[in-house]
Amino acid sequence: MRDIRYITFIFYLIIPNLFAQEIKLPSNPLAGQIVFEVKKCIECHAISGFGGNIGPDLSRKYYYGSFLELASIIWNHIPQMDRKYRLLKVERPNFTEEEMLNLIGFIYYLRYLGEPGSVSEGKKLLETKGCLNCHQIKGQGKKVGPDFKKIAEYTSPIYMVQAMWNHGPIMQERIKKMGMKYPTLSGKDIVNITVYLRQFTGGNTAIRMSAGNPVNGKILFKEKKCINCHSPKSETSNVGVKLTGIDLKKSVVEIAGLMWNHSPLMLEYMKVKSISWPSFTKNEMADIIAYLYFLGFEDEPGDPIKGESIFEQKGCIRCHESGGKGEAPDLTVMKKFGSPIRMIQLMWNHAPKMEDLILSLNEEWPRLTKTEMQDIYAYLKKVTINK
Repeated sequence: MRDIRYITFIFYLIIPNLFAQEIKLPSNPLAGQIVFEVKKCIECHAISGFGGNIGPDLSRKYYYGSFLELASIIWNHIPQMDRKYRLLKVERPNFTEEEMLNLIGFIYYLRYLGEPGSVSEGKKLLETKGCLNCHQIKGQGKKVGPDFKKIAEYTSPIYMVQAMWNHGPIMQERIKKMGMKYPTLSGKDIVNITVYLRQFTGGNTAIRMSAGNPVNGKILFKEKKCINCHSPKSETSNVGVKLTGIDLKKSVVEIAGLMWNHSPLMLEYMKVKSISWPSFTKNEMADIIAYLYFLGFEDEPGDPIKGESIFEQKGCIRCHESGGKGEAPDLTVMKKFGSPIRMIQLMWNHAPKMEDLILSLNEEWPRLTKTEMQDIYAYLKKVTINK
């Protein structure tokens, strides 16, 4: 119950209208959790152990990918889910476009939120990572840097990363002078340290940061000149590593850990080029990280020619014949497919009739990969473009 409440709290903080792309993210990701519960998905699928155990726990890493990758997993799973609906005598839910977007957006967010930390591990890390050589906590440690108690009221792990990042140049200089090894940190390390420090807050309130706004993050990525070295597009030549070549399907603190571990090389390069170190205030670090995380949500463009071929090979054309001759609607006279969301929503709602027809023909359910989904969407978008 604690995990699901934590998820709910974080979702509530996320700023609306997150990301401008063909697939618009939910205006309020909390709505995705509502869909997940109202449509009774939670009766079969758990989140971090909370919910049913008939289907897989959706907090597993396996279930994170682009929109159409997640959609393909759901689509391929439909026959198995429908059997469970019938067995349990549960009414099969239909979805509107908005509900389908919210649901898939909710699933996509789960990895981003990360896991709860360990107080005991956090205490050990302060010692093993050498933090107490500069900072004090409970009277232990040295007074080179700020006393951890002074910032303990900021209970968000991402706030800790932002404070560490802004302190980075001074901290790295002192580490060199003291002959210490630079402390690399995993996302789990950051969470563990944060929950340990949280015990010593001097105030009555805990100050948190929101999970981040990708739209603001995209703007900040340019304003802070991150884009001068790191391109979100693989075809652009930049100094730093291409972001498309890094696995960013990680939690917010895991991405923060990658940034922190990368900072010594970054600082060295910036000194040579006389570039100022970028600092962050308020929710800026969270926004930047949210932008990086959502780079993987939008799918690459599909191939409409391959999509037409797949549409025929998978047997879709036999029911969706042009001229309305088939058992299913002629897709070429339908309203424009302006977004993959509408395609997936219609496919889900149409699935029971499709499954009945496939069974009557003694054929197998047409499984689709992410790439096939992308190509089919490209084809359907093309043939309905003027409708």
